[in-house]
Amino acid sequence: MHLRDLNLLPVRRYVDIQRERGRLITIDKVDIDVEQFVERTFLCDRHRCIQWTPHEKKKDARPLIDNSCCSRYMVPVTDLDRTKLAEILPLVRKRLARSHPLVEDQAAPPYQIDEDFAFVMKDQPGGACQFVLYEQGLTSCAIHKTCLEEGLDPWEYKPLGCSLWPVALVDYDADGEQRYLLTIYSNATAGIFVDQPGSKHEDEAHFACLVDQDPSYDPLYKSAEGILTYALGAAFYGKLDRLAQKYLSTRA
Repeated sequence: MHLRDLNLLPVRRYVDIQRERGRLITIDKVDIDVEQFVERTFLCDRHRCIQWTPHEKKKDARPLIDNSCCSRYMVPVTDLDRTKLAEILPLVRKRLARSHPLVEDQAAPPYQIDEDFAFVMKDQPGGACQFVLYEQGLTSCAIHKTCLEEGLDPWEYKPLGCSLWPVALVDYDADGEQRYLLTIYSNATAGIFVDQPGSKHEDEAHFACLVDQDPSYDPLYKSAEGILTYALGAAFYGKLDRLAQKYLSTRA
């Protein structure tokens, strides 16, 4: 028996399976999950995730169901995220209601430590991120809104996990070499994220963007061009685009 194979972590086994199936693109130390990242189409429109309770009085309007990533995704917070949040929080508080916990308690941090000793974003009582704003039948992120109104770069101040979702960059060991898998949070990859701090998996059926596979949408990697370029660099994205286009042309 090959005991070594039995002890491989789920992410390593997933990578090996996808490689055997010809569903990986490799750029330096990053393996890209082609099945989820290139073949899957994607369109982010947060308002498709929200259903509003019909009320005659506009002031009484409130969300009935919020199945967005901002409501269902447990956002990990890195050390850099905490630094940038501290910088922008005074400006964000101006956009929050007076009764908001971050306004009532100016010393309260927007994150907490979970049972795995990882920093994660705090939630509102209903489960949504505390920075979600519900205004006149629409939703927005208070951090993103603050950045746009103050002329700042949202990707510079929003937690990286927020901007990347549903993209996931997972590190794993390949015979003593540290490598990375670029994939997404989906039903097919759920086993990779079991017991991973800050990455609570949710059934993709909750998310309109993952359910809706309209062929007219861009491939997911193209939809994520901005944040991938910000996080991994223009050179990396350029290589990814060329290899993805070559891959898709062979399957046309």
